Amino acid sequence: MKPKAKLVRIIHIESLSPHLRRIVFCSDELANFPEGQDGAHVKVLFPHEGERLPELAFDGPKPAIKRSYTIRSFDSESCELTIDFVVNLHVGPATNWAKNAKVGDYAAIAGPGPRKLTDFSQDNYLMIGDITSVNAVNGFAKFMRPEATVNSIITVPTRADIIHMDAGKQLQITWHVEDETTQSLVDVVKEIAKEMPKTSHIFFGLEARSVRDIKSLLLHDLEFDRLKLFSSGYWKKGVDADKFNRQKQQNPL
Repeated sequence: MKPKAKLVRIIHIESLSPHLRRIVFCSDELANFPEGQDGAHVKVLFPHEGERLPELAFDGPKPAIKRSYTIRSFDSESCELTIDFVVNLHVGPATNWAKNAKVGDYAAIAGPGPRKLTDFSQDNYLMIGDITSVNAVNGFAKFMRPEATVNSIITVPTRADIIHMDAGKQLQITWHVEDETTQSLVDVVKEIAKEMPKTSHIFFGLEARSVRDIKSLLLHDLEFDRLKLFSSGYWKKGVDADKFNRQKQQNPL
């Protein structure tokens, strides 16, 4: 039997931007949740429509809706876990839940899972994200050495979606505001990456097709080392999360 998820309750909600909603969960069951996992992902389990509590067992008779989300922060003293949810960009059971959630509502948490980037000892990094992976960029940067050069490119739908990053001064951000530019994200990446050492470690968490385009640019046009690229398709346009996860298992990005 798979382990059960931890039941959590919403204690605070904040609208960060037109497309991001910050939800803070709390529970005594998070007492053993590991510290220092900012940027890693957890599975969030949601109750089905009309139900108050999610099924905690992964192999229960009516499994909960499950989606992966990035940890913004965790406070071990208060057992508070903060996660930012994308809203108002598409519809789906998890997005709809996050948009309509209220203080006092319940969900469940499983994880955390492994980070996509684990080596924080290097001198040069480039991190590329979108609104779904902005907190992976923020979280990873927290663990990099203050002397490291840490460039990032984050694409967001509107200028109002630029959120505060608390990773430190070494994180240098180029915001790609989609409704204000005709320049593609690939072109922005090319401009910045071509000036970086080929030993740079590069993380990118994006829509699946963008992952493929940027990986091709970095490998074939700019000749970065494949072993120093760490990519993750967070979502795929026009494909629901369950189907996309099956596609990734069959054909990894």
